[in-house]
Amino acid sequence: MLDPHLLRSFLAVAAELSFRKAALALHCAPSTVTSQIRSLEQELGVVLFERSSRSVRLTGSGQGLVQNARRIVDLIEETQRLAAGGDGSGLELAVRISESLGVYCLPWVLPRFRQRFPDIRLSFATHSRHGLHQDIQHGVMDLALLLGEPFLAAGIDVELLGRERLVAIVAPQSPLAGSCTLRPEMLDAQALVLTRHVWSLRRSIEAALLEARVRPASVVECASVELVKACVMAGQGLSIVPAFSVREAVRRGELATLEWHGEGLFAPVYLARQAERMLSPVAEAFSETLRAFFRRPEKNEAISPSRGV
Repeated sequence: MLDPHLLRSFLAVAAELSFRKAALALHCAPSTVTSQIRSLEQELGVVLFERSSRSVRLTGSGQGLVQNARRIVDLIEETQRLAAGGDGSGLELAVRISESLGVYCLPWVLPRFRQRFPDIRLSFATHSRHGLHQDIQHGVMDLALLLGEPFLAAGIDVELLGRERLVAIVAPQSPLAGSCTLRPEMLDAQALVLTRHVWSLRRSIEAALLEARVRPASVVECASVELVKACVMAGQGLSIVPAFSVREAVRRGELATLEWHGEGLFAPVYLARQAERMLSPVAEAFSETLRAFFRRPEKNEAISPSRGV
């Protein structure tokens, strides 16, 4: 059987695409990692990485080994966990989650998860190191919680957890703050402040504007909902955001909300994981706690359209 220490080193290099960073993650010298990868390549009779002075890439053989290596390491760790009494001590869980979703659900999810696994080391990242697909495939991330990003890729399973209502937001002093609904024609000559993807609804919004023959005055793109909220509060435009992300700001009178005309806008919430990798009891428990959060009846507590003050 392949040496699990060699496989862990291989997975670390595959995740980081750097021998130096892999060594830091493994708390050992880069020369040790290099030696272990050479030993593994000799044992298998294949080259696993293409190395140059500037980059490290997986070869075809290396890519083929990633999933099998992860299965072997997972099986060993699960066996060790069961032998130790099944309390999960020393295990880790890495989750990719957007900042807005994290602020929304983690205060509810974490206490309930911790009741079952108090000693688990948790890692939450708001960005992917090498792209979400690669991070999940290579085991850098165990799970990914996504808002409105229909993530389709080979080897990735995606589960729909629920839908979140979107609302338009403006500064309380905006002339639009006196309205209850927002129609496309009301955006004519307005400044828009959007995230880069607007939770997969940007095309729908732009199509509605095109149909209404409306042209915004300008578009500002921000990397996060928090930046969007700050710009709108400063009177720099209008945005469309998840209702949950502005509840407190609306209650404090810092923002006013409008409902999108017609049936409204909703963003789906997805949970992504590697398709062929068996979830550990820890990852499964965290997934189930997330499902319970998005099933809560009170989750959809309405925010009434607010008027400016």
